[in-house]
Amino acid sequence: MKEITLNFGAIRDSISRLSSMEILKENTTNTLKAFADKVKKSPVLLKQHLVFKNIEDSKPFIKERLAERFINQNLTILRGLKWQDIIKENKEIRITLLENSHVESNGGKKDELFNSINTLIESVTKPGFSNIEEEQKAYEYVLEYLTRPVVEESVSNEKIDNPDLKNWEYITKLAVNNFNERYSHLNESEKEILQILLADDNKKLNYIEDLKNENLKLIDNLLKENKDKDKASLLENFKEKLGKTADSFSADDFVIAYSELKENLKSM
Repeated sequence: MKEITLNFGAIRDSISRLSSMEILKENTTNTLKAFADKVKKSPVLLKQHLVFKNIEDSKPFIKERLAERFINQNLTILRGLKWQDIIKENKEIRITLLENSHVESNGGKKDELFNSINTLIESVTKPGFSNIEEEQKAYEYVLEYLTRPVVEESVSNEKIDNPDLKNWEYITKLAVNNFNERYSHLNESEKEILQILLADDNKKLNYIEDLKNENLKLIDNLLKENKDKDKASLLENFKEKLGKTADSFSADDFVIAYSELKENLKSM
């Protein structure tokens, strides 16, 4: 089996299989949870996770144009990332969780799909990427996968391409329905993050401000209810950090950090 050392999809599949073996052996280590925690906290890993999951788990498209739009939309998630940072974080998570274990996908066509997705990611994040032939081959394979023939019930219901619309309320409703249909394989938290990551910069800043205010409200409510001094101190620390900005953080960093904080606060 071909080894795909730093391909995120292959690393994820290897971790999933390792976790399954741990469960069967009743091992107390929780590799899958450690992986999920690292993914949620890292913009580099989370964006890759969304791209791989979206393409792999998406229902097939009837129209090629919609599939092409879907590919391009997913590649925009990666804006701001650098290929060298992707390789660095993939290598780190591979060594941390798998050590020297063999890394591979489940084999067969999945290998080719993961290789193709990885090539597309490299092509949009690596300055000076010049292997146009390999990029085109990868794009065509992903496009063929997204338009694969299947039974009707498994096909995406997003069939309307550039309809003639005049009612703004209807346009908005259709856009929301299409988004939910297209990304039905994601959980609600992933959908929310993806929707923000795909927004233009102005809307993204508004989303960030909304997330910040939502977190502050959650913290204030928890402070009123909580009498534990240690938890109160932790909540005050969160509140203080929300009032500050970090110049080294990108908008996407804030989206992911605030979303992660929101999930943690809701579970407290």
